[in-house]
Amino acid sequence: MNETFDLSGYRYMNLSLQNAGYAQSLIRVVIGDGTTNYNLTGGYVPASNTWTDLQFDLDALMPKIQKKKVKLEIWLRQAGGTYGEMLIDDIVFTTASSGTAPQLSPAGMSANTDSSYNQNTNFTFEATYIDPDNEAPFAVQVIIDDIAYNMRETDQADVTYTDGKHYRFMTKLPAGAHSYYFRTSDTTSNEVNTGIQNLNVVQSSSVIDIVVSQAGYSADDVKNAKLISTTTVTDATYEILDGTTVIASGTMTYEGLYWNKHVYSIGFSDVTASGNSYRVRSNQVYSYSFEITPNLWDQYKDEMTAFYRLQRASVATSDAYPEGYSSVAPSAKLYHAAGHLDDAQSADGLTHYDLTGSWYDAGDYGKYGGNQWVGAEIALAYTRYADKDSVKYDNDSNGIPDLVDEAVFGSEYLIKFADQLGGEMYNLRNNASFVHPEKSTDNISGTADDRKLTDLSVGGSAKSAGTLAATARAIRTAINEGDIASSQIAELTDFANQCETAAVTFYNYVVANPDGPIGSYSTRGGIPNSKLLADVELYLLTGDIQYRNAATATISALTLSDISSTNYWDMSPMSMAEFYPVADAETQSHIHSLLKGQADFFLSMSDDIPYGVLNQFKNFGVNEPHASYLGDMLRYYELFGDPAALQAVVKGMYWLFGENPWNISWVSGIGTHHVMFPHTRYNEESNTAGDTGIILPGAMVSGPNMKDPKNKSSVSPWYEDRSLYLDDTNQWRYNEFSISIQAGLLYTVMGLSATPGTGVDNAAKPPALPLLSPVIGEWIRGNVTVFAQAGDQLSDVEYAATGLPYQPMTVSGNVYSTVSGAVYGAVYAAVIDESQSLPYTNRRVDVRAKDPSGAYTYSSTHYTVAPPLPDPSTPLLYDDFGGAGFWGGSAANTTWVNWYNQNGGTGTFTKLTADGRSVGKFTQVPANVNSAAKFQAWNDVVDLSGYQYLNITLKNPASPDLRTRIEIYDGKRTYNLTGGWVEVPANWSDLQFDLNALTPAIDKKALKLSIWLKQNTVTPGEMLIDEIKATNKVSGSAPTLTSGGVDQPQGTPQTEFTFTVTYTDADNQAPFTMELVLDGVVRKMQPAVPGDTNYSDGRIYQYSTKLPPGQHSYYFNTTDTFTDAVSTEVQSAPEVSLE
Repeated sequence: MNETFDLSGYRYMNLSLQNAGYAQSLIRVVIGDGTTNYNLTGGYVPASNTWTDLQFDLDALMPKIQKKKVKLEIWLRQAGGTYGEMLIDDIVFTTASSGTAPQLSPAGMSANTDSSYNQNTNFTFEATYIDPDNEAPFAVQVIIDDIAYNMRETDQADVTYTDGKHYRFMTKLPAGAHSYYFRTSDTTSNEVNTGIQNLNVVQSSSVIDIVVSQAGYSADDVKNAKLISTTTVTDATYEILDGTTVIASGTMTYEGLYWNKHVYSIGFSDVTASGNSYRVRSNQVYSYSFEITPNLWDQYKDEMTAFYRLQRASVATSDAYPEGYSSVAPSAKLYHAAGHLDDAQSADGLTHYDLTGSWYDAGDYGKYGGNQWVGAEIALAYTRYADKDSVKYDNDSNGIPDLVDEAVFGSEYLIKFADQLGGEMYNLRNNASFVHPEKSTDNISGTADDRKLTDLSVGGSAKSAGTLAATARAIRTAINEGDIASSQIAELTDFANQCETAAVTFYNYVVANPDGPIGSYSTRGGIPNSKLLADVELYLLTGDIQYRNAATATISALTLSDISSTNYWDMSPMSMAEFYPVADAETQSHIHSLLKGQADFFLSMSDDIPYGVLNQFKNFGVNEPHASYLGDMLRYYELFGDPAALQAVVKGMYWLFGENPWNISWVSGIGTHHVMFPHTRYNEESNTAGDTGIILPGAMVSGPNMKDPKNKSSVSPWYEDRSLYLDDTNQWRYNEFSISIQAGLLYTVMGLSATPGTGVDNAAKPPALPLLSPVIGEWIRGNVTVFAQAGDQLSDVEYAATGLPYQPMTVSGNVYSTVSGAVYGAVYAAVIDESQSLPYTNRRVDVRAKDPSGAYTYSSTHYTVAPPLPDPSTPLLYDDFGGAGFWGGSAANTTWVNWYNQNGGTGTFTKLTADGRSVGKFTQVPANVNSAAKFQAWNDVVDLSGYQYLNITLKNPASPDLRTRIEIYDGKRTYNLTGGWVEVPANWSDLQFDLNALTPAIDKKALKLSIWLKQNTVTPGEMLIDEIKATNKVSGSAPTLTSGGVDQPQGTPQTEFTFTVTYTDADNQAPFTMELVLDGVVRKMQPAVPGDTNYSDGRIYQYSTKLPPGQHSYYFNTTDTFTDAVSTEVQSAPEVSLE
């Protein structure tokens, strides 16, 4: 039945067989791992007439078999062409028995609290595996409540088991009684397990985390931690422990409510003694341990260059990464042979070029023209600090600083392009699933699977020129610094000259093709932005005035609105920082102004919230722009010595390494709790249920998104370290890494390793511009009022909605400061009309104001457009197969997937136009009459709460034997909506299913729809679907809303306001929900008397809250789902003063 199975840990295949008396019967046994088929019998062989046991040693197979997913084949052949039979008794997989059994000692559990365990307690299960025979464990597992969890090795490089190897598993547990024990096996002796232990977890309304930089702190840097709690805490004290000894204590500072958590700051900059067992304790909860050392970042340089070495294309891991290169070792499963040795063919397939090399771009194996700037930032991390010992390290001992080494490797690829393609740059797209790179092609040039060049990229050519020039500069600087071994000087001198020649080739191509396609990863402002890096680096390399003039002209035309952070989207900040020392006075002044504006933007945006992170969340991880800004801020500090910039860099690094609400380090291998599921094809187990993740040293993942890409109703911002198996569609949005994402982090680590500490936390900050409402993550509908509080020293308060320019805000009502000399100033407001925005759309709003010097300070928020209430006039369109709907409009090219084929056959899905309709065509080619094809909208789930009917408009165009079955799954059970297989009408017809009639009652919060096709004969069939939607039908009388109001017309931020309204329904139908829409923000009201369920005589609903300063407005909104939604008139109240 085409079954695959997992043989991990087993060595021998045993097969008992007998020839049933047919002299000419031959048998062949084949096992395959998806890449290689192994002929275990060495061809067709005869079998004895008596029962015989055959045994095959799977560990002896070459190449080494991958046992995770194997398929077994039994072949029979008759030598004389006559009938034959073969009998098989059993097929068993076994291991050998030898040596001494391993031990698990010690093995136990610890927790991060001195108090009772609750649902947020971090439990750490640890065990030391000892094997006298030095045999590796098949697995070390902790069994919690009868579920096995694979523990992770704490030191990937440790392969000595005789003296003990440490394993760890960390988790939280739900409230209740739990049991656990440990077990292991070396596969050559019986399973070893420990005794069962018990623990109890209680449910708590107060959930506390203490988050720190798990990477640690430099002794002379500002040091802080955060206590994060679901409730306010009564005990505001904290202690700093070294081991178990309290060495400092103090009182926390309350920062406010952020992302639905109360945040308290803990400062301990005066703790400077070196040590690696520090912890913070407060309210009987502990942080993860951390270290303090004189130069923290110096010890993480090797992980930064290790990352790029491990991303090298066309190189075996063992050649790119010398054993022990970095203090954090890569996972064994990461190691692979050289791949893509056949890169690449021309787009037309007629010419083959040698384009091996470069780095794989990210978790895929693509190599993209738009990211060929990365080598420049690597080179500059050396060049800009070449007089500092910290950047001279040479961990592979080849006589070349590793940063220069890496820039050289990237430039070798670019020289190949320049020599063979005359300055053209192209992409080589990923062509592999989650397998090692050597398995994605045959690695033989000139065959059909060679990757082809795509997407001409003039912008990539410009970036390539910049990288080549920067590399040549780095080489010549290293030679002048005496950092290159004498035996390497001649070769590197020649290579630097090649870089310069190739850079000019690329540059001239760009100049000759200014209107060509910018290509992948395009820069703001187009090709001139990409070319600026080349202008600057070529001028610094050659001194040729033409490059200086070109750079000056481009920079002179830039305004602050043109500037972002240095990544593939903007070469200007890094280029201007490079150009500043050699620019003329006028250009220097302009550069300083632009970079100061960029610094003000980051400093104020990262001061919005107490975690030091860029407050610009989107639908790709915030760590990407955040780390890019850190590199720019460090260069700003290098040029202008602003201590606020350096302090922001250090605090921004703490966010990345664990001082965040998720209590996780987003850098692989660094920290007690670091990301384990980076999105990478190096992990061939990624899409399996038992995958425990992978360590790719130094890889920083993109991190938090605005929303969970699998759940439009999630909290905001959102993050989860989720495996590909649990999210094969969107994992890249939050756990992707890439050579460009990494570049800012690499530069920052290198720069900080060569930079003195920040000292105490006293750097000047931009004036505060609190954005009071809406709060990040809130749901809105209709007109939304944005409130911002500007101090007396601020003017020109403006806002910018998503995709729009800044516009003036106005003072809200009469909300001014009445205290002479107060910093309160005034509250400003702007109304944004979101009535035409699609449901679940995420919107960001930025606010800015000018200080007396003319510099801007910023703030930001984001919110989500609420869906309409489920009433008869607003159906929920799921998919119209034309680009609209909850699923159909969720991405540019949403498709349905043939998820499974039962009993063979194939299925396909395409979009097309039929009968004037945009439709989805579902097709099946069966293998037999029992074949069935299953289709899903990937793993999408939809909330149909409040809707009664599911409607599907479909047609059978010309398949008389076609049947369909439609199912819906609520997370607990699958409901067969069609009651089995049903015929599909030949004309367009609406199938309607009453969800309220299902038994047991369906939970509509998270539904997954499946569509099956089946043919009664073995003939192809197809079905067309026009749309899928949820609806309600009109019934009864509409409810009324009366006596709505607020108890106080005015107040202060300390006043608690209570809003009330009376809901009356003549049919005694409950409201789906009762909404208070306050300044456009949706608030869910509660019954004033919970026991009152009589709606016909009126039921009172209420909502109490404190409000920020400003002139507020509100209305009430509801539906009973049987009639259209009803709303009250908008009321202008209350007015909340500043004091």
